[in-house]
Amino acid sequence: MKYLPLPPGAGDGVIMRQCRKPGWALRQARWLASAATYQRFHGNPWRILPAGFTGADADALFGLYDSRGGSGPIARIRRPAIPYQSCPMCGSLGGRSLDHALPRSRFPEFSILHENLVPACTMCNTDEKGGTYRGIRRPERFIHPYYDRWASRALWRIEFGPDLDALQFKAVSLPTLSRLRRHIVDFHVQTLLGKEWRDSVRREWGPLPANLRRRVGAAPSVDEMRAELEIRLNDAIACYGDNCWDAGFLRGVLADPAVVAKLILRVQALPG
Repeated sequence: MKYLPLPPGAGDGVIMRQCRKPGWALRQARWLASAATYQRFHGNPWRILPAGFTGADADALFGLYDSRGGSGPIARIRRPAIPYQSCPMCGSLGGRSLDHALPRSRFPEFSILHENLVPACTMCNTDEKGGTYRGIRRPERFIHPYYDRWASRALWRIEFGPDLDALQFKAVSLPTLSRLRRHIVDFHVQTLLGKEWRDSVRREWGPLPANLRRRVGAAPSVDEMRAELEIRLNDAIACYGDNCWDAGFLRGVLADPAVVAKLILRVQALPG
């Protein structure tokens, strides 16, 4: 969940170069028109329809990524010279991969269009997102790292359920966002943040009281506890970005007085 500049090689150049090769010229006009639509509507899946390539044409377009994805300009999108603080799609610290914002199984014409190749961790690219590329009703879609400039700031937090002993929670958009953006962010986080994220929250929650006690003592006040949590939030943002998993967790803790109170009780209940 991070805004990124368009990658090197974005634009029609990749299409023009491919269409100079034998057997590709007849695909050029439709391919360029589909790329223009993508650029015009900023990759919005509610505004873009498949170009209609079928048979051998669709297979040829689909296969371009397989032959190019491991090296050259596409590989540099996956592994930039300066690594991302966290996954630009979900905020994890997972391994580097590339995802097709609009899936090439449905849109083979965007197989190697650089605007459609977004850096993502392996979880985003396989386990959670799968072939999903939009919701069931407008405007539900994924945040597009190259076009959604508003993704450069904090977007989400955890919302805890009432039973903190059972630790019920979900990811939600921040209430300060516009209604339109909240729909987009809610779809994004509730689709992408799956089992690995839920496990990470539980791992963070379990030892948190003991970790906090070493900083705030055995009987912290609400103000002392909140001050320490704010420090941790600022550190997480500085290290891993506004929308990393730790930042979403800590924003959720700070947003709920009942969670802060529960942490104080758990700190006080620790032996010694």
